[in-house]
Parts: sequence; structure tokens; C-alpha cells
Amino acid sequence: MGSKRKRTGNEPAGNSQPSQKRTKKGSNAPAKAKAPKALDKSPFAEQLTVEERRREVSLYELLGSEDINDRINAADAIISGLLAGEGVPESVLLRHLEKRLLRGLASGRNASRLGFSLVLTEILGQLFGEKDLASLKYTELTFDKVLAILVDKTHTGGSVPGQEERNHFFGQLFGFECFVRSGILYSDKSRWFAVLDLLLKLAQKKSWLKSQCGFVIVEAISHLKRKHAEKTLEILGENGFAKTPEGVGIWITALDRFPDMAVPAQPWKHPLADSSLAALPPALKDSCNEASEQDGHKKQQKAGNWTARLHFVWDIILAHYVKVGKKDEEAASEQFKQFWNRVVDEGFFSKSSSDSQKFSGFMIFQKMLEGAADCTFIVATIFSKNFMACMMNQASVEDRYLHRAALKALKAIEAATERESSYLTTILKQLLGNHGAYNFDQRTSTKTVDKLLQQTTPATLKSVLKTLQPKDRSKTGLDDAKYYQALGNYLFRLASASSESEDSGSKKSVPGSAIQFLTELAYSNKSVPANIKEALRTKSTSAFAKLVRRPEDFGHLCNAILAIEADVDSEDEIAASMLPQAYERLKDLLDPAKENEATSGPRRALALLHSVGILQFYNQDPDVVDLFDELEECYKKLGEETREDGEGISEYLVEILLAMVARPSSLMRQVSQQVFEAFTGLMSAEALRLLIDPLSADESAKGQAALFSTEDEDMHDAEHSHDEEDESDGEELDSDVEIVDLEDAPSDDEKSLDDEGEEENKVTDKDQEALDALDDALANVLGSHRLDKDAEAESEPESDMSDSEMMVVDEKLAEIFKLRAKTTSKKKEKKDAKDTVLNFKHRVLDLLAIFVKKEAAASNPLAFDILLPLLQLIRTTTAKALSNKACDIILNFSKGLKKARSSHFAESVETEVDVDSLLELLGEIHDEASKDQSHAFARAASTASLAVASVLCGASDDGVKEVFGMYSVTQLKWYWGQVKIQPAFFSDWLNWCQSHASAAEKADKEDKMEEEKE
Repeated sequence: MGSKRKRTGNEPAGNSQPSQKRTKKGSNAPAKAKAPKALDKSPFAEQLTVEERRREVSLYELLGSEDINDRINAADAIISGLLAGEGVPESVLLRHLEKRLLRGLASGRNASRLGFSLVLTEILGQLFGEKDLASLKYTELTFDKVLAILVDKTHTGGSVPGQEERNHFFGQLFGFECFVRSGILYSDKSRWFAVLDLLLKLAQKKSWLKSQCGFVIVEAISHLKRKHAEKTLEILGENGFAKTPEGVGIWITALDRFPDMAVPAQPWKHPLADSSLAALPPALKDSCNEASEQDGHKKQQKAGNWTARLHFVWDIILAHYVKVGKKDEEAASEQFKQFWNRVVDEGFFSKSSSDSQKFSGFMIFQKMLEGAADCTFIVATIFSKNFMACMMNQASVEDRYLHRAALKALKAIEAATERESSYLTTILKQLLGNHGAYNFDQRTSTKTVDKLLQQTTPATLKSVLKTLQPKDRSKTGLDDAKYYQALGNYLFRLASASSESEDSGSKKSVPGSAIQFLTELAYSNKSVPANIKEALRTKSTSAFAKLVRRPEDFGHLCNAILAIEADVDSEDEIAASMLPQAYERLKDLLDPAKENEATSGPRRALALLHSVGILQFYNQDPDVVDLFDELEECYKKLGEETREDGEGISEYLVEILLAMVARPSSLMRQVSQQVFEAFTGLMSAEALRLLIDPLSADESAKGQAALFSTEDEDMHDAEHSHDEEDESDGEELDSDVEIVDLEDAPSDDEKSLDDEGEEENKVTDKDQEALDALDDALANVLGSHRLDKDAEAESEPESDMSDSEMMVVDEKLAEIFKLRAKTTSKKKEKKDAKDTVLNFKHRVLDLLAIFVKKEAAASNPLAFDILLPLLQLIRTTTAKALSNKACDIILNFSKGLKKARSSHFAESVETEVDVDSLLELLGEIHDEASKDQSHAFARAASTASLAVASVLCGASDDGVKEVFGMYSVTQLKWYWGQVKIQPAFFSDWLNWCQSHASAAEKADKEDKMEEEKE
């Protein structure tokens, strides 16, 4: 039999908890909480009736509620019922004090102590305060009597359970605090000293009560007269209370209030004075045993147990230095520095300090950092030598005892900087210099400095950059290579920071300034080692890729390129002729006087291309000559007013952009998209055809050869270098090489799945045949056999081979494995070729998505030309991700077209729509819809067909007839079994017709209503 669970003190007896059963539907359960019923505030009766008893029980039940509003309302009703008007008789008040309030302080139920303390504080204030009701009306209720009742009702006699004893001790403590907060102890010194004596006795009973009693004394010190405060310190000193954390807090509070007060000669005049700092660490660490022997006093305080909760004395110490700092910051800075180094740094973070003391030290650090207010001197001082060493050591290794405490301190640093941006420079100086490490993040295996740099604002930018570049690099303790590598990392993080300026009207940009410094470091600074310079150039390229996404930083990017002053070979033809011309064109394109609203976008986009071209030149890209030639042609075409003869600018741009997206580079991808977005309005039919053609390429080595004419050595080298970087460099965020996850999944067509399955089976069979052939070849050379062919093998006597025979076997083995390696290499080449083609098609679709987003909503007729190639791509590709992306583009095209037709497009549709070409396109879409039975393809084909049909139906009545006729013909072919099309293709058409009919009926009704009104 299991025993019943014992009800804890926080659980009410009986069935007072509300039922958790669900109410039935239609029940009278209230939808909203009812407003609290007004409580009866009439005086309590002397003779208790059943109703009066119920009222008292109800009020005191509410007084212990966890809801603060309930407690306040109940307290108001009880105080009014006892003391309002002429007040209740003395016997009634005594009964409530003795039986309810003072006794209830020992209750552990819910929030009883809080509610009862609220009422008791007010009643004590009226009895012994200004109203002095105890002298006027309740003469038998003297101060001593009430205090004696408190002690009696919270006294633990005999052997009681630990929880009950704890409740009584806390009840007594709360009662003493009520006496203190009521303000009745300070007019008569005997009252305060009576309570003080009881507090000191209570503090001796349990070590965990000592800090609570000390806090109550601190509260009282703030209200005592000077002579009473002096006497209090004397009594505390006699009881050995001085050299404890509570004593330190009491002494500081008293001296802050009365700086000239007389204090006992022992143990100190002021705990924070220079002469007292040597004895302060043991006191703050509660090491009373060794400190009290030299006090000359008989009594000795118990040492409090260690707790993970920081003592209140540190709040008092912090408030003291903040107060002094507001008066004289220089003097406060020196005093706090002495205190921190001698007490905290040497006391809590020395090598001999225990783990618990270091843990407390981390909490002290967080306390000072969070409460420093505007006192920067506190923030600058707390990053002391021993603390920094301890924090870096503990944070660097996960299994160290204080690892989590160190990480919490680092999180506090980040939070403080985010809360107060003025701390940033001060904290960075401490982390990267003085007692920290320039490569702090690397030392601690964290990203603290990276996150701090993200908080840089235009106001703090100058000081941050100055901190990152110390005048004397040798003080960092790093050699040139490691120093510049760390500096490059920091500048890269700054370049990734938010470009929003907090200062209105500020022209500074954090990422813009950072990219200029990083570019200067990577290309112009001659003191940077060559191997590090290459890594910095990679980082700067990655930073450019991030900046390209933010149009507001366009000017900073171009300015960074213009600021490059790298040494170039004077005999280099490109450097001598093409590079200066590219710089001149870039400066001209950036000239605001030569641009207007129409040309602003294309000029900025072309300037961006020139910037990338110059960057490629300094990165020694072999294709930069062709790029400069094409950019020169684009520049000329942009300046021409007419483009009737020859190719336009869009054809040149498409060629350039296709060459850029073919590279596995994030920068090239971002730049190509930004430039293409600016030129979508200038796209010609020929340029769009050049962009669409790659979508029809085979996803194989043959398709790769067709796309790139021959095996593009540069692309192969880029991919090869990308693989090497993946193996050697773990910093993926800093790499510009783009990693594309190709989800090569087949289409939803069952035939495609079957074909691919058969192809995989063939590949598997070929692999197995190759392995069997390899086994046979090895068996012939070695004269052995596989273990599973023991039954087939003939047993022959073993013999040792001569050296010459061994040499022959080695040669044959080398030939066999060489042939095997060639087979494996060809298989990998085929896979790489397929991935290259798929990656290229993804990038082309990204550009087409931009074109649809910009031009479908702008009613550009050229946008219809992409529908059929996209459908063909969805049908033929084996990559599901590619198919899904093409489907999304068609859906976005339909949405953009609807948006355009709902605005200005419908009014000008007759002059803009080429009905014959759209009818031809609609027929081709219907033919294409019959070539694949997958649901995804049918949905895309239906969406494309309805988009074209909606434009034709809106163009003219003849267009409506042609569209209905074409759908009718297609449906008849489907009916006779001549074509196979998903039924959804026709159901979508019928739904479209129904919605159009409903809209027409609604419009007709509105027209009739207007006619009737007229």
C-alpha cells in the first residue's frame, strides 16, 4: 500500500482548488472574468456571529492570496474594519493582532507573509506613530506588549519539523521588518535597540538568517539619528558583526549618511578606506574565523553558508562608488581601482581562490557591469589581470568547472554593450589589449568580439577602428601574420554590421568605412605578408558580396575600389591602358551631374560592374580583358540616344552576366542580380533569348560542353580551389565561394522515375561488373581467389616468389589500379558536369525571377516569352529543386499579371497585346501540356495557359472566341484519347470561367442600379 502524499504548506486544505473538468457546451460558464466584488469595510464586531466569522475568514484568506490586487483590497478592508472612524474596541484589535496578524506571519501558505506584513506595518504605524492611538485609545497595547506577542507567536518550542521551524523564523523576521518599515523605532531609542537585540539573537540561530537580519538593520540605519547610528555600530562591533558582509554593508550605509560620525576604533574607520582594504576580502568572503581573533572581542559570528546568490553588500558598494563618481570622477576612479584590484581581483580571482569564490567573483563582475550607470571608470577597471586570465581560461575549455559562469560573464558584456553603446570602445580596449588578448575570440573559443563589433554605430566607429589598429603592433603579442589575420577578421565583421545610422543626417557608414580599411589592407598595404594578403582579398571579396545586397552602401563599395593603390607591373598592357580607362569610366558613371531619374539605375549598375571588373584585375582573373572590352561597349551603348543599328546594351549585359553567374562566387551572383534588376526595362527579345537558351541544355557532360563551348579551365580551377578551401579553411562565412546544395530529385512523372531507376540499376550493375573484373584480375596476378570461391579453387602447394617475380607482380598491380582509378574518375566527372549545369540553370532562373517580378507587373509583352521554356524545363529536368523554382516563377508571373491588369494594363491592353503571337503561344502551351502527366507540371501548364488566356479574353471579343475554341479543340483531343492531359487542366479553366461570369454578373447589377438612380 502506498502512503498518502503529504500536503505541503503552500497547498490549501480541502477542495478549495477550482475543478479542472471541462464545461459542457451551452453551460452558463462566464465568458469573461467577473469584476471583483466590493469588500465589506465595516468595523469588526466584538461578539462574533457566524456571518462575522465567515467575513473574517474570507478577508484573511484573500490577504494571503498570490494575486497582489486581492491582497491590497483585503488589506484595505481589514485596516478600515479595525481603525477607520473611531476604531474597534481594544479587545477586538488585540484579538486580530494576536490570533490573526502576528500569528499568521509564521504561515507558509501562498503569499500570507506579504499580505499580513502589509496590514501589520500600517497598524503599527497608527498605533505608535504620528496618530499614537496606543496612548489615546488602546492604552493596554504598549510597544513592548506587541513586540512580546510577535516573539511568542513566532517562537519554536520543543522538537518541531524543519519546515515549521523555518516558517517561524521567517515569520519573526518579517515581523521585525514591519516594525522597521512602520517608522516607529526612531523617535524612542529603546524601541530600536530592543528590536536590534532580537535581530542579533535571530541571526545567531541559523546562518542563512544572518544576511536577512543584516538587510533589515541596513534599512533601519537609513532612518536612524546620528547618535543612535553610532551606538548601533558599537553594539554590532561588540557582537562580532563588523567583519561580515552584513557588517560591511551596515558600516558603508551609515558612513554614507553621516560621513563625520564617530565609529568604533576596531575593526576599521571605513571599510573602503585604503587602510582597511587588506582586511576586507576575508570579511566579504565571510571568513570570520580568522578575522575575529584580532578584534579583541569575545563574541564570534557564525560563517554563512556559500550560496549562488550574490550578497546585498555588493549593491551597497556599487551605489557608494557611483555616488562618489558623480561628485569627483577622478577620485572615485582611483578609489575603485584600489578596491577592485586588492579586494576582488586578488581576493576572488587569485590562484589560491576556491572555485566557489571565483564563481562569486564572476557574479560580482556582472553586478558591477550592469549597475555601472554612466560611470565608465567602473567598466574600465573591472577587466583586471586575474579576472581576465580566469575568464579566458574557463571559457576556452568546455569541461572546466566554471565554463558556464565565464560564458555568462561574456554574455553580460554583450548585453551591456547593446544597452549602452558608449561602453563599446572601453570594453574592446580591455578585451583586445591590457590584460586581454588581441585574438580574444580565438583564445576563448567564442564570438564575443564579433558580436560586440556588430554594435558599432557611426558615433563609435572612429574609436573602434582606432582600437583595432594599435600604434605598436608588438604589444599585441602576435607576429605580423597572425595580427593581420585577426585584424582582417575584425574588419570583415564590421563590414557585415548593420548600415543603419543612429545619428540622423550622419554620412558615416560602419560597413562602408570598414570595407575601405579592409580593401586598403588587402591591396594597398605593403607591410602585410603575401600569404595573408591573399586571405584578406578573399575576405574583402566576401564583404563586397554582402554590401552589394544593400543599395545604401553602393557608394562606399565604389569608393573602396577607387581608393585601391596597389603596385602593378608597368609593362602590363592591361594595367597600362585598360585599367586607367576603367577607372575613368567608373568615375564618370558615379558623377551625379550626368544622371537623371531614368538613367540613374542603369548607370549605377554599370558602375557596379566596373568595380567588380577592377577587383577581378587585382585578383589576377584571366578573363578580365574580355570583361573590360564588353564593359567599354556597354558604356558606349548606354551613352547613345538610339540603338537602331547593331546590338543593344542588353545583349552585351546578358553575355557578361551569364559569364558571372557561371562562377561559384557569391559576389558574382549578388552583382549579377543587382545589375540585371536595373536593366530589366531595357531587355530586348534577343537578349531574353540569350538568357533563356541555357535552360534547354542537357544535364550532363554533353550539356556542359554545349553551355561553355569547351571545358572551361577557369571554372574547373575555381571549383578545384573551392574544394581545397573546404578541406583547409573552416571559416565558411568568410569565403566568397558559394556552396550550392543541389537537391537532385526526379520529377513527379512515373515514367521519369522508372527511367531513372533503370539507369541507377544499370550503373549498379556496371559497378558490380567492374568490381568482379578487378577481383578476377587480382586473382590472376596473385594466383589466389576470393574467400567465397574456395569450393571452385584447386588446392595447390604454396611457394615463395623470387624478387624478379615480385617486381612483375608490382607492375601488373599498378596497371590494374590505374585502370580502376580512371573508371572512378570518369564517374566523378560526369557527376560534377551534371552539378555544374544544374547550378548554372539555378542562377539563370534567379535572373528570370527578377525579370518576372519587375516586368510582369509592368505589363512588358516580352515577359510571355519565358513561359514555354520554363514549362519545357519543368518537364525535362531531373532536379526537383530546379522544377519547383521554375513553377514558382510561373505562379509569380500570373500574380504579377493580375496585379497589372487590375491597374493600368486593362485600359491600354488593345495597343500593347499582340493577339496573333499570344494565340500561337497558347497553342504551344496546350501542346506542351500533353507531354507530361505529372500533377506539378499540369498545374504549371494550367497557370501559364490561363495567364495567356486572360490577356486574350480581355483584348477583344475575337480573342475570347479563339481562346474558347482552342480549349475546346484540346478537350476534344483529350476526349478521343489523342492526347493525355491531367483533368485539372480543364477544371482550372472552368473555375476561371465561373469566376469571370460571377464578376460580370456583379458588374451588370451595379450598372443597372446606377441606371435606376439616374
